[in-house]
Amino acid sequence: MTANARLRIGVVITLLILGAVLAHYSRSESTLSWPATGPSVWLTRRADLMLQLGLMLVGALGIRALLPGEDEEEDTTL
Repeated sequence: MTANARLRIGVVITLLILGAVLAHYSRSESTLSWPATGPSVWLTRRADLMLQLGLMLVGALGIRALLPGEDEEEDTTL
């Protein structure tokens, strides 16, 4: 494993730990008591849910664009 790969892994782990610590300490009692299930989510957070659905669609289309198509065959004869 090269030094560059170790550095990248260290940065990712550090950012994950920092995010977990910030999420733990930034919670308040009002956010913990809010009901996150049921029809109220669809009524109060419609834009957020539509954005998430759109991002999932774009991600799926992006992955599909990276995959080779059926008509794209590798030419192994030179």
